[in-house]
Amino acid sequence: MILQFPSTSTTRTSTYTEDDRTAYLRTLERLTLLASHSPNLFASPLGPLYHQGKLFMQPRHVFFGENTAEEAWRIAIYSGFSGLDASLALGSLRVLERLVLEPKLGESFNLVFHSFTNPSGLMDGTTATRAGHQLLDQHWANSPAAELQLLERDARTMQYHGVILLRSDPQATELRGLLRGFSPGEPFLHAEPVKGTSKAGYLPFKFPVQWESHPEGYLAKTGPLTLVDDLRVRPFEVTFVVPANASVEWASQAVSSTLRVFLNNFRTAVSTGLNI
Repeated sequence: MILQFPSTSTTRTSTYTEDDRTAYLRTLERLTLLASHSPNLFASPLGPLYHQGKLFMQPRHVFFGENTAEEAWRIAIYSGFSGLDASLALGSLRVLERLVLEPKLGESFNLVFHSFTNPSGLMDGTTATRAGHQLLDQHWANSPAAELQLLERDARTMQYHGVILLRSDPQATELRGLLRGFSPGEPFLHAEPVKGTSKAGYLPFKFPVQWESHPEGYLAKTGPLTLVDDLRVRPFEVTFVVPANASVEWASQAVSSTLRVFLNNFRTAVSTGLNI
């Protein structure tokens, strides 16, 4: 299981420490315990995954905000595609923990947190899975990676309206937001290519985000949008990219703060029918 991992790894290529992963795992344990008492949170891991005789599970938590109906917005939040991204996974779980403690903040949302999609990479401290797959480079509809096969089945079952991906990039020097899969009829979502930095005001991000988008009709070759032709709902996709050399505390705070602001702003825009 992912709650045990070696103290050293000769294949590790990051400056992240065991303490970073321990912080994520402790938060994961705390949320799993909260799920046993909260009417708004359910722990529903995906698996099993077997690598070299070892059993792994993908953590998965389903959150229902106050006044959530069947037609609520279903949004999946994915992190941990690389085993080195414990800080991003921690940031996503901090958002979830806040929502569980104050369910009104997640009103009308059905959020599914896949906090670590690469549990064997987390154990080994590597970017790839133990089978050697780089999950960010894969087409979800025909991936040989068992991890993505689980996520594909989940996406087909849940029919998400939107997906949010969290990943690090050694080439990134700032927090970036990448938009894909938008249509002109969707409130909040950009139909035309955009590029610019969010500022205080209508997009009050504490951490400035450099936004970019692909044009309408963009054909995805990797990620969840490769499934759109087989889904009843065409989801939007937002990817938040964090510099890989950022401190763990900065990265987790940036993810937590930006994700909260985005979800809150998204709900407001949808409820008012505004485009931004």
